[in-house]
Amino acid sequence: MTAPGAETEAASRHQPSDPSPLGPSWKINLLVIGGLIFVILAYSLWQISQLRRNFQNYSREHSRLVSSVIEQNTRTARLAENALQQTIKTFLANTAKFIDYLDSVEPFSPEELQAFADESGLVAISIARGNGIINSAGRADALPPAACGEEKPVLDYFPEKMMYVMTWPLPDKGCILLGFSAVHIEELHQQLRMPALLQALSALPGIRYVREEQQRQNPGRPPAGAILEQRISVGDTVLLVGFDAGQYSMRVRQIWRNVLIFSLVLACLGVFFSWLLYRYQRTYLQKITDYERKLAREREDAALGRATATITHEIRNPLNAISMGLQRIELEADELSPEHRELAASMRNAVKRTNAIIGDLLRYSRPIGVSRRTAVDLAALIAGILRLYAPQCEAKKIAVSHTGQVDRPVAGDGELLGQLFENIIKNAVEAQSDGGYITVKSETDNGRARITIDNRMTQSSVPDPAQLLEPYFTTKTRGTGLGLPIARRIAQAHDGSLELAVPGDGDVFRVVITLPLGD
Repeated sequence: MTAPGAETEAASRHQPSDPSPLGPSWKINLLVIGGLIFVILAYSLWQISQLRRNFQNYSREHSRLVSSVIEQNTRTARLAENALQQTIKTFLANTAKFIDYLDSVEPFSPEELQAFADESGLVAISIARGNGIINSAGRADALPPAACGEEKPVLDYFPEKMMYVMTWPLPDKGCILLGFSAVHIEELHQQLRMPALLQALSALPGIRYVREEQQRQNPGRPPAGAILEQRISVGDTVLLVGFDAGQYSMRVRQIWRNVLIFSLVLACLGVFFSWLLYRYQRTYLQKITDYERKLAREREDAALGRATATITHEIRNPLNAISMGLQRIELEADELSPEHRELAASMRNAVKRTNAIIGDLLRYSRPIGVSRRTAVDLAALIAGILRLYAPQCEAKKIAVSHTGQVDRPVAGDGELLGQLFENIIKNAVEAQSDGGYITVKSETDNGRARITIDNRMTQSSVPDPAQLLEPYFTTKTRGTGLGLPIARRIAQAHDGSLELAVPGDGDVFRVVITLPLGD
């Protein structure tokens, strides 16, 4: 005979390993999502750095281009100014020669000299002869005092008078002074000088300003707005070129916005799928746990069956012999006193109860299978059991009612189903020693028969109804605690279920049995 403890230890050794290593996989999923978000963030930072580098390269290239333009313009302006001065000098020299020739043929009168000045576009003309005679026209007072001692023609520029003055020496130690207006020339010079060029460059697309460094407002502070500033040197002048960084800033904002939106979407999807994975894993682990519990219960039942078979074989024969011996003593021993006869009867009842306990152990340990199924009328079956216990119910003042009808029979074993309902009703009768009620309600629910059996109970009778379905747990002073577990196994063998509940204020004990209906 194998010891029960050894069977339990062997069953524990064969239990499946803990499935908990599957648990962290949903956390790994979250870590993967977090890693993807980190990669996206790193890639976006790399994009922004590349964009910044490209914009800086662009600004440096254009700064060099601006510097080249300014240097080229400066050289062009100098050449243009020299060419213009040469042109003015040649024009005034030819005009002075022509005046000298005309005056030598016939001296100019003041009116003729004025007319010649107006026709030639001169501001003033002054002819100083060696004999001291001076003939003038136009704004002669604007001309400087005659200095006729020069041997060569001299061209002077007077900025305050905005005038070019040509001094042309004459053979008789005289000279001709010609005044030419520099107003239009000065306008041309202004267009060729640095401020006008800087203003024109500032109007180009992508450039906010080009100015000299000393003209910068609020020195020491960065320029306001989205501007990238570059310093360039043109000769001795340091210029600041401010490039418009609006497109760069807009692109950076767009990248961050896309990163934020994509990260939020990815995070939401990651959390959602992690939650689904978590739910799936919980369900999967619950199934594994239920399977392990079922397997452990079956192994325990198998061990109990082997132990019960051994105990039954070893104990039932002696019990039968004891029972038969006591019965023979009662029948044949006439000299026994009434006290001894009562003692023998009590011993025989104890042997009977022990034999009943062994019978319950055998019934629980044996696998319950429905080998043959027949059409069982539940209403008639339950009514017959209620009639069987009617005398006990009347003696204990228990009111019995049976309502509802099931229109179709149940396909099953009538003997096992009768044992199921008898165990339930018997427990209800034994639980109400001082009166109460038993209510049986039968109904059809989605193709299944649903039988609800209620009886009165005190709140302290059953601390946890689920414990009553565990083997060997009982609230009775006498009992094996196998009645309800056997009833549940019978219901499960018929593809049904048995559930216990304490609804309301805890003064009702309810048993709900569901069984599939036949065709």
